[in-house]
Amino acid sequence: MEIQLPNFIDLTYDMVFVIDKGGSIKFANSSAEENLFYSKEEFLRMNLNEILFESEKVIEILDKIITSVDEKEGSGKFQNKQIDLSIIKREIGYQDLILISKDTKLKIIIANFQARRLIIDSLEYILLILRDITDRKYLEQELFKHTENLEMIVQEKTIELQKKNEMLERLATTDTLTNLMNIRRFREVLKFEIEKANKLKNDEDYETFVLVMLDADHFKYYNDTFGHQVGDEVIKGIGKILATSVRKIDTVARYGGDEFIILLTETNYVSSIKTCLRITDMIKNELKIKKIIKDVLNMENVDIPKENKISLSIGMSKYKFNKTMDEIINEADTGLYRSKEAGRDCIHLLYKEEYKMITEEKFNPADFK
Repeated sequence: MEIQLPNFIDLTYDMVFVIDKGGSIKFANSSAEENLFYSKEEFLRMNLNEILFESEKVIEILDKIITSVDEKEGSGKFQNKQIDLSIIKREIGYQDLILISKDTKLKIIIANFQARRLIIDSLEYILLILRDITDRKYLEQELFKHTENLEMIVQEKTIELQKKNEMLERLATTDTLTNLMNIRRFREVLKFEIEKANKLKNDEDYETFVLVMLDADHFKYYNDTFGHQVGDEVIKGIGKILATSVRKIDTVARYGGDEFIILLTETNYVSSIKTCLRITDMIKNELKIKKIIKDVLNMENVDIPKENKISLSIGMSKYKFNKTMDEIINEADTGLYRSKEAGRDCIHLLYKEEYKMITEEKFNPADFK
């Protein structure tokens, strides 16, 4: 659902967003479109984590602050009590936010920010106002140059700029928790693979790619029972196993939360199924939950109920020529949710327009020739 705000919002030079508590964008003004090169329609299909570095951490802390504001103060849609954003800035480790445009070669913006709670039809949203201060930061750096020996400063700043550019490039393409590729960069790789497949559609020997969506079963139990620090280590552990379980030509990314996504290039149904079955086996045998709990909380002999063991629910879809990126992602995502509904710890593969359930016990390669 698109949120409607007064037309004068489009007159400001500041970027204005309305997001829900999960980070999904419900409104973006004209300045946001002009600065980040996305259309309004594209914004409404996106999550904040595709344009804002470490947005999950920002949203979590921001929600805690906003919900703590006394609802009795202020009136109408906006709560006018000032919100202390220093907590966010302290938690995320820097004073400003980093915005990433549609093409990272075009623009990476440094922005400061303000936030308010917005209530529409009894639902709560976050109004986020971002101001581009990239030029101001640049001028501050220039002023500093002239206070020191120019030649030495230029040399130091050149090295510093190279490091910052490397850092920004890494931040723009990498999930900070797992060091896997982030979903924004993954979509670029997926777009390239789709274009490649469509160019080679007349090659009878060419195998298109398989897209795999994976969700960690029972992850919420560990977050709720042992805390987010243990939860983060579980996510890291899953990420490491996924990264080592595929070929170098394949791509693994964190989709968000406890979901991951894999692109298996130039592969057939049987090989991709075997890869996913191998991954599920590795998660069960190599993800040492008790060791993680001991290392983080110094707790030994923890009893993990059998029904809360970590496993994977998986959805798979093999690319058919001329499908869109959203179509192939939705197909794999639908398979994942069918695996959840079927009791978890299984695979659902879209094969000949039907979803087939696959487990280690119920897999016959001859069914997918």
